[in-house]
Amino acid sequence: MKKEMAGDKKNLQSGRRNVEKLFYDMITELHIREGFAQITYQNPALFAFPTTPFGYYEAREHFLRQEVYGEDADRVENFWNGDKVRTFLGNGSRPAMQKIEFRMHTKKGLRWVEQVAFFASDEGRQGGLMVLLRDITDAKGERMDALNEKDRLQREKVGLPDVFTFYQNAEALLAQYPENKFLLFTTDINNFKLYEAIYGEEKSEALLMMAADELKKQLQTTLGTAGYLGDDYFCCMFATERDTREVVEIVQKTIQQLADATMGFSESVGIYEITDRSEHIENMYDKSLLALNTVRYNHKENIAVFRPNMFMSKDREAEMIQDIIRGIQAGEFTFYTQPVVDISCGKPVSMEALVRWVKDGHVISPGEYIPLLERSGYVVMLDQYIWERVFERQRAMLDQGVETITCSVNVSRIDFELIDVAQLFASLKEKYRIDPQMIGIEVTESAYVDNYDRVQKTVSRLHELGFRIYLDDFGSGYSNLNSLSDMKLDILKLDMKFVQGKDEQKTIKIMESIINMAHLLNLPVVCEGVETEAQLRMVKALGIYYVQGYYYYRPFPYDRMEEILREGGRVETEGIRLHQANRIHMVEMFDDNVYSDTLLNHILGPVAFYEMDPEKHVELVRVNDLYYSIVGSEALVDENYRNHITDYVINKEDIVHLLEAAEVDALTGSQADILYKRADGKIMTIHAHAFFISKSSDGIGRYFVSLRNFTVLYDKIRKEVTAEIGQGETGRPGCAVASAKRKS
Repeated sequence: MKKEMAGDKKNLQSGRRNVEKLFYDMITELHIREGFAQITYQNPALFAFPTTPFGYYEAREHFLRQEVYGEDADRVENFWNGDKVRTFLGNGSRPAMQKIEFRMHTKKGLRWVEQVAFFASDEGRQGGLMVLLRDITDAKGERMDALNEKDRLQREKVGLPDVFTFYQNAEALLAQYPENKFLLFTTDINNFKLYEAIYGEEKSEALLMMAADELKKQLQTTLGTAGYLGDDYFCCMFATERDTREVVEIVQKTIQQLADATMGFSESVGIYEITDRSEHIENMYDKSLLALNTVRYNHKENIAVFRPNMFMSKDREAEMIQDIIRGIQAGEFTFYTQPVVDISCGKPVSMEALVRWVKDGHVISPGEYIPLLERSGYVVMLDQYIWERVFERQRAMLDQGVETITCSVNVSRIDFELIDVAQLFASLKEKYRIDPQMIGIEVTESAYVDNYDRVQKTVSRLHELGFRIYLDDFGSGYSNLNSLSDMKLDILKLDMKFVQGKDEQKTIKIMESIINMAHLLNLPVVCEGVETEAQLRMVKALGIYYVQGYYYYRPFPYDRMEEILREGGRVETEGIRLHQANRIHMVEMFDDNVYSDTLLNHILGPVAFYEMDPEKHVELVRVNDLYYSIVGSEALVDENYRNHITDYVINKEDIVHLLEAAEVDALTGSQADILYKRADGKIMTIHAHAFFISKSSDGIGRYFVSLRNFTVLYDKIRKEVTAEIGQGETGRPGCAVASAKRKS
């Protein structure tokens, strides 16, 4: 009996030790029901999660982006995809237990955990999930030690507090400065892993340092705190008196500077304006993170400010998806077209199909449903529907004997991942008997970045089938220029940010580089987003022949495009072509092996370089020999000529206005006819074409000016005007002058 009691006691102790071991290893226990979750146990040495119920989907984003080690985040996100959660929660039965191992950031550094999820029911009436996280770090041994050491060294290099210290510092600031307005930011360097793969570990660390240094610089002049969350995530909180919209503009400039310095790799930023100081700092961070997630990898809109209505409930999302499916079946979805125009003739040469949802007579903005469809994968269904409608309408035009132009369709990153795009287009080609040259396929730059090998193989197959391939939004993200030559492309579409940027000088230099590169690869260039006369002039001066934007056409229903096609003569059916003539590059003009100085002088004609200081004093800096054929050799011996060039101009303000105007229009420069009195007393009419080159830190502008002698031409005009007035050609002197001008 005693022996049995001793055995029972031993078993009880062993069982207790097993239970203790289980709970000692267990980091947290999470109970999930539809729409909310609650922590029922956690190891306080590792975490300090709130124990009150919270929104599951918001917490999921927090967990994936902050707690999970970056290299494992995609794997964990796939484990917790929406279909799997719905399977667990919605069917009232008990599926098999699910397990996954990954690494997490904790108060003690990186830890390996095993996540176990299984169905839990309440007498079969309400489904739920029980999730356990168990610490299995010891089983990983040296590998985990090395990873922890790497993480520690990385944090030392960055030199910012970890997330837990950031939370403490932020709470202290909010308590100490109750009257100040604070904004909380979360940032993520887009496609950081790609940057690391292209440029290596050393340069990727330098990129992290650049982002960290920018935050430290802000902290020197602004009340606030910042933290490093690991991988490429940073968070910060700053006090500001500025309007939030003004802050967004400042942040945008900083992001653009980072992108310019890193070949397009920039940050996405989520901002939360702190209004309720009683809220947990973790919740504030989560809201900024949720805002960030709405613009992650969006290269046009990379900053988002949290709004309470920013996120739909899952019920609302499900309702909207069902409404979209119904709308597709009911024929509510259609496509508008926006032409690409040849600026040499002003006629459309191709068109792009843009999806539109017309419900109850109102057009619903794609921004209200496309992000949801992309997150859920249902965008594939909508894309296939639109593609077939394009083939259908193109076939209808041909059957009616109407000559049409190429219509391009958009293929998203999700399409490449979920369906066989090449096979689908091959089927449509066969079904509608369409010449594939009449269909363009627009692939975004970001699609290549996300899955280069898969996209490249698919695009190669599409190219073999005869379809025209456009690389859309080029310059918006992270093209590896070395691999651009490997892509099977026909047309390059420049992102609209180039023509709509504020720094024209920088824009021109970047665009010139891209255009030269495109021509070397035999790719015609289309510039998107052209909206103004000035933008059109700039694009034309750069040698771009094709544009798309509001200057010519806003998107409009395809029915109107059919009317244009039927009229005949209003479109250019040859389509987008590569202009075959080789372009002259400026460097060739100054190659000593190609031209002698004498030949180069005659190619350029009379030219001069001028400088003008802030007080509008003009100085002649350098000229070529032909310059003196106009101004006279007497200028050679005039000691004051260099500094008093304006003394020889009859109206001294003419030359000042010429140079000022050149600075306003840096691409095409400015032109003027100037009366010039030579040292020998002869009055000359000189046509001057000036170009702004640069401006020094002390405000001195430098200008290149080409000159032509128009004296003979103007003397002829004067004689014709005098003769016509004398003969009374019209009886009205004003008309005689006008007539002479027309003849000139």
